[in-house]
Amino acid sequence: MGAAKGGGDFDGLSAPGAGGFERWAIDRAFAMLAPLCRIGLLVVLLMLLVVDPWLYASGVWGHHAQHRYLVAWHVCAAMHFAVFLWLSSRPTAAHGREFGLNAFLVLSGALFTWFGFISWSLSGDLSIYAVFLLTMVCVFSVPGRLRMVLCLGSALALLLCIYRLDGRDVFYTSGAAMNMAALAAVAVLLDTHLMRLNRALYQQQQRVEQERERADKVLYNALPMSIADELKNNNVVKAEKFPHMAVLFVDIVGFTDFSASRPPDTVVQILNEIFCVFDTLVDRYEVEKIKTIGDAYMVVGKGDAAPVAHLALDMLDAMQAYRQRSGHPLDIRAGLHAGATVAGVIGLKRFLYDVWGDAVNTASRMESTGQAGKIQVTEALAQALQRDFSFSAPTWVPVKGKGLMRTRFLLARRCATGSAPLAATAVRTAPTRQAA
Repeated sequence: MGAAKGGGDFDGLSAPGAGGFERWAIDRAFAMLAPLCRIGLLVVLLMLLVVDPWLYASGVWGHHAQHRYLVAWHVCAAMHFAVFLWLSSRPTAAHGREFGLNAFLVLSGALFTWFGFISWSLSGDLSIYAVFLLTMVCVFSVPGRLRMVLCLGSALALLLCIYRLDGRDVFYTSGAAMNMAALAAVAVLLDTHLMRLNRALYQQQQRVEQERERADKVLYNALPMSIADELKNNNVVKAEKFPHMAVLFVDIVGFTDFSASRPPDTVVQILNEIFCVFDTLVDRYEVEKIKTIGDAYMVVGKGDAAPVAHLALDMLDAMQAYRQRSGHPLDIRAGLHAGATVAGVIGLKRFLYDVWGDAVNTASRMESTGQAGKIQVTEALAQALQRDFSFSAPTWVPVKGKGLMRTRFLLARRCATGSAPLAATAVRTAPTRQAA
């Protein structure tokens, strides 16, 4: 009852696309199995338990054998719908769903071919059979030859049964045989049309899904995943307060003067290479990149500041490897602090997830008052990290808005957590970022 597999219904689809369409169509058809079986079981039980006894008790039924066949058919149909209703509720793999649908179509075809003969023998009416034929076509649009074979085979079998066993010429002289043949032809044409519509719907959904994935990729690159999901679901993002957040600022020393005498494409390429390596390291330590401003790079870590400290050391190693590879005399200056912050999304266009608070200002001052090739941290943060990291001797630094502050330089790890060789490898292998 459908177009042949590999025929006109799949024109324009590649092999992987065709396979995807088949799975999609089978899943949609299988989802309709339970509702159809539920309705069918309800109707058959009503006939078997209410209508059949009433017709028998009222004397409408005589001793015609077809009445007994009708009761037997109601029993078989109830069992048929009950079994497939149970099967449709079981967890089933793709192959199992396809097999279950094919079995349902074959058994339903045989069952309703039998019912068509009983109905014609009792009343000369084939309307229920016609409803079954069109229901199978409209509800179960499954790719393959099986439905077309069932549609035409069922109609032919019913014609032969009535011709051999009915013994009345009314079926042929009244034009009922021609009507049934026309019904089968219409069912085949309708099936082919619906299959083409389903293919068009599938292709449209694929295009929509691809565009959604592209949009999600851009959104997830612009915002942290949890923030992006909240924005997608609620269209707003609630501001959040963090009692302890590590904030790292990294600036490329002298990059403005370095880029002044170079072509724009070269400047952008160099900056892109460096920041792509930084992005790779950020993913390694599962912290959050907040933004870049010119040649400055900002990262935060929620909770423990140790991952951000490891990241900062790896960034220094990465820049050393970059200088050796490229020959460009570039280095970074970093500042790190931790404290209470507030984070949220601002603006209506070009959404920006940002972080505010004294910890942010202090980290920025640690960077701007630091030295090239070094990571300056506050004394308080150095005390918190001294078990895992080694620091320089403390010194007093004048900080805008805060006066003299006691600071140290982060020198190295005390343990083997993190690895400089990995960072250096990342510099050589980091891909060039493409526009989404």
